[in-house]
This record gives sequence, structure tokens and C-alpha cells, in this order.
Amino acid sequence: MRISPPSVTSLLLLAGLLFSRVTAQAQELPVKYGKVTEDEVKMKVYAKDTSAAAVYLVDYGESYFSVTNGLKLVFERTMRIKILKKAGYDWANVEVPYYYANSSSKEYVSGIKATTYNWENGKMVAVKMDSKAIFEEKKSANWNLKKFALPAVKEGSVLDITYTVTSDFFFNLQDWTFQHSIPTAHSEYRVSIPEYFDYKKYTQGYEPMRVNETTRGNMNGGGGTTNNHRWVMNDLPAITSEAFITTIDDYVSKIEFELEWIRIPGEIHKRVSGSWDSFTKELMAEENFGGQLNRTGFFKSEVAAFAAIKDTLERATSIYNFVKDNVKWNESGGVVTSGNLRKIFEKKTGSAADINLLLVALLRDAGIEAYPVVMSTRDHGRIPLHSPLMTKFNYVIGCVKIGGKDVLVDATDPMQPLGLLPKRCLNGQGWLVAKEGGSWVPLQTAERTVEYISADLQVLPTGALRGKVKESSGGHAGVSLRHAVHETGESKYLEKLAQSQSKFERKQPVLQNLKELNRPVDLEYELLSDGDAQPKDIIYLNPMVLKGTAENPFKLAERKYPVDFGFAKEDLYVCSFTIPEGYAVEELPKAIIMSLPENKGKFTYMLQAQGNKIQVMSKVTIASPIFNAEEYEFLKSFYAQVLAKQAEQIVLRKKS
Repeated sequence: MRISPPSVTSLLLLAGLLFSRVTAQAQELPVKYGKVTEDEVKMKVYAKDTSAAAVYLVDYGESYFSVTNGLKLVFERTMRIKILKKAGYDWANVEVPYYYANSSSKEYVSGIKATTYNWENGKMVAVKMDSKAIFEEKKSANWNLKKFALPAVKEGSVLDITYTVTSDFFFNLQDWTFQHSIPTAHSEYRVSIPEYFDYKKYTQGYEPMRVNETTRGNMNGGGGTTNNHRWVMNDLPAITSEAFITTIDDYVSKIEFELEWIRIPGEIHKRVSGSWDSFTKELMAEENFGGQLNRTGFFKSEVAAFAAIKDTLERATSIYNFVKDNVKWNESGGVVTSGNLRKIFEKKTGSAADINLLLVALLRDAGIEAYPVVMSTRDHGRIPLHSPLMTKFNYVIGCVKIGGKDVLVDATDPMQPLGLLPKRCLNGQGWLVAKEGGSWVPLQTAERTVEYISADLQVLPTGALRGKVKESSGGHAGVSLRHAVHETGESKYLEKLAQSQSKFERKQPVLQNLKELNRPVDLEYELLSDGDAQPKDIIYLNPMVLKGTAENPFKLAERKYPVDFGFAKEDLYVCSFTIPEGYAVEELPKAIIMSLPENKGKFTYMLQAQGNKIQVMSKVTIASPIFNAEEYEFLKSFYAQVLAKQAEQIVLRKKS
């Protein structure tokens, strides 16, 4: 599904119109290779981020069209990086990606020059990189890398780097990333586009653009005009991963391009970018996608075993479990299969695309309405909704129509119950692919992941505790627990649990419902905690003793990115304490009920003392999996208040 370049005739026509390099950027360049200053080399610290291990002093790129050797798309980049600490040495290792279809159809990287500047004995010393330090590496099916490392790097070094990428692939106008994992003082990108090419431009990020301008100029030879774009950002902070996000690439400041139209004079205008309708048709026509699903009867003998099951949900569940039991996931994703579905089934191993397209085929052969859904996993990034780009998809799941509802399925994880997608798949929306047309499907589920603890504990005069506890883990928490048990084995897991050195002992632990995937996993045990040798006059009792010490996951003063938990969740804790005879409750934390705006979360905390019993109930509900940046302060404050309240102690005093 790669876009074809214009025809040879069209290229010759354009070359005649353009004449020579097309660019009308009149502004002075922000950086010139080799023109490093003494101040840059002497610089000891970056004032705007004194903790930075390195900083982009300047990152400059320019894309334009040239006809020197036929019509080419040229990208030039010059970057200057200051190394401030040893932790920044890795920035001396540079990778330049380039498109590689085959040996005769590829992009070319040229003009690589790199020099390290150091301040030694009162003067600036330059050490040039030897061309022998450059080598090649294959990154993926269609992408290669030029890799090199600069010499003589130490604290205080300035790295000056430049290179050029020349391309025949006009669809591959270079994107530009303004922000990096180190601060950037100045980032600038200029693009000159002849009027014959229309590119869609997509920007993302949370930092302000200082310059965003477009001017028009005449092409050399007077054959038309160019649109000259210039984007500048200054003083960009380092972008780092934070708690509860998908991938940091979803939040970095950048600009991307997509070729939409080629309008060559004298020829019919050609629309290059596809529609969602054409995207769906291409997938259905693809041999290793729709081609596999269009073959019916592949699994006639296997499906016959489920024919007696009349209930659709039960039949779908049985087929889902059959696939999980018979084909092992090789931990790769993919959008198309590696080959024939029958052979994949016989091989008993495959990618997510292999397994889930196989599942869809089996369900269809069993008379159940099912469709593939292409999507992007959380670590791969969000899917742009504006137009289909195959590179933005990296995974396939299934959608089963049962009782008028969509049930999303992924058979790669043997611990995953029907209808609960792995957390890696909880990323916005997926595109359902059908012959009659595609549609968006939300990947979130309305069901909450619930963790529940109930306990009946006796408080001894020494302050020790003993009693019975039941922990229940449902949804994603149940999947995580099942994986933990599977990795060590049930007996070893329970043995380790009983022997763990914590503030209390777990005696005779027992697990239940491990194999009943649609039910929570229950863990029951008898608890015994340490206490003093002698009875106490005052006993300080932690109401949340079974929850352990927690800290607020939100520590930043402000956050520019959304908080994405992945799924809604509920944490319920119910504990009954029996206080020792001869003691009375002196202090009891006050009850509280508080909610987040728009009912996105709620905290209920109730304590009640009656006779020799104290009942404690804590319930924390996060009803929405996603909170935008404007809601961050509310969420941070909410967790702070929850933890502060749960840390309050019950005070028991011995009666005189």
C-alpha cells in the first residue's frame, strides 16, 4: 500500500518548470556547520535547565525540491549539541533513517560531516569524525539507518553535525520533531513546496510555536510559485515520560506531512492520500488480510465441534478459548498475516495478526458475525483520525456481534477473558474493517477493574492483629495476578507469599478461580501481625493496615499531557476490627465523601464504632480512564486527600 511516485513524463515536465533548486527562504540561517563559537564551547551549564546532561543549542532542518539530477526531494539538517555531563555522552551516537524499498529504489544519505569541539589549554580544538566511522544498519523492512559516533567526546564538548537525505519519494516529505529528551534552545524547520504539490500538515504538542509563517515566491525560471514555510520553537524543555501515559511520542511537539494532491500542468490532477473508504477496500483486497477471511470452510472440521452449542456467547467463548489453547503468540503485532491461516493454525504459533484473523475466520465459519479491527497499541501511539496512514497501525483484534453488542476480542493472552482487551490495546479507537465499509470502534470497556479486600481482624492488647482476610482481583488486576501465579507456579507462589518478610504473616493462603477467567481471582489467608511483648495502654491502629503505604503518583507542579489510566477502576476495602476487652475508642478518623468534577472519580471513607467493633470502609473509584491536563490539579489534590485520610490512625486507650 505504498504511494507510487509521479510518472517519468510528469517528472520531466516538472523539471522543466522548476529549472533548478526551488527555495525562496530569505531569512538568515540559524546555524552554519563549522561556525562554533568560543562561548558555546566554554559553556558550563544550561541556564534554563541546570540539571540537563546535554542541550540542543540549535536544531535546523530544510526541505526543498531540486532538479539537479532529475526531480528530487532534498532534506538538509544541521544540529549543534552541547554535552554538559557524562550522562549526555549518548548524544554523540547519531542515527539517520532513510527509506529503502530495494537496492535500486531508495533514499540516499550524503554529506555527513561531524566535528567535536573542546576547550583545551585556553583554545578551541576541533576533532573531525573519520568517514570510516559511518556504517549501515537495517531497521525494518523499508527503513535503514546510517549510524556514526563522534570522536573525542567529554564533558563540555560541542557536537556539530550535518547531513543530507535525497529522495525520489515525494510522499516522504520529512517530518520534524521540535522537542527531545534533552532541552532545545532553538529548533527551526523550513520547507519550500512547489505549487504542484499539496501536502496536509499536522502539528501536535503542548509547547507554543514562536514562528509559524508562510510566504510565496517565484520559482527559478518563472514557471510558477512556491509556498515557503518556516516554523520556529525556542527554549523547549526536555520531554520525559510521566506516570499514566500511552507513549511520549503522542505528546512531543512535532509536525508531520502527508502528500494529498499532485497538480501537474496539462495533466489530470491526481489525489494521492487515500480516504477511509479506499483504505478499507485495500485491506479487504490484501491477500494476507481480506484474502484470508474471504476463504470460507478453512476450519470446517474444527468448527463442527462447536455446532451443538446453541448459545452464541457460549459458542464464541468456546472458539475463543480454542484459539488461545492451540496457537501461541510470538509477541509480535502486525496488521497482515504471515501467510495462510490454515498453515498458521497447524504451526501453532503466530503474530497478533495471525492469531486474531484466525479467530475471526473461525467465528465466521461457526456462523457468528465477526470482523477484524486494525488499531495501534499504546506504545505505538495514537491513530490520526484525519486520514488513513498504514504506518500508524500495528495490531489487529476482533469484534464479535453478540446480542446487539460489540464484544472486542484478542486471543494472544491465555489469561485474558472474552471481552477484556489487554492493556496494551486500550488506546483510543480502532478501525473495524468490513466489505460494506469500515467504522470506528472505541477500545475502552464500560466495565471497571475492581480490587476488593475484606477482613475480620481481632486486635490483641499487645497491638498485634489476627484474623481472616479475603482479597479479590477482577478485570485487569485479575489478569496480572494470574500471570504472576503462572510465572512461578501456584504452590511456589503461595509458599513465597506465606514466607514473605512483611509487617504481618499470611498463614495457609489459598487461591480460588484461577482458571475461571470470567471471575475475579480470590486469595484467602489467615493473618498474624507482630506486637509488643507486653500489653499497651495506648494502641495506635492503622485502619488501612492491609493496603500498605502508598504515595501520590502525581508529583509534578503542573502537567501538560493527559493522564491515561487505560481503564476505569475501583478499589474497595472493608475491614472489621474487634477491640480487646478493657479498651475503648479514644480517637476515630472522621468520615468523608468527595468527588472529582463531572463525577470522574469518588472517594468514600466511613468508620463506625459500636460496642467492641470498629467497621472501616474505603472506596476509591476512578470512573474515567482519561483526564485532560486541565483536570490534573484536581486529580493530584484528590489523591493527596485520599492518602492523607487513609493515613489517619484509630487510637484505643486502656480503661482505667
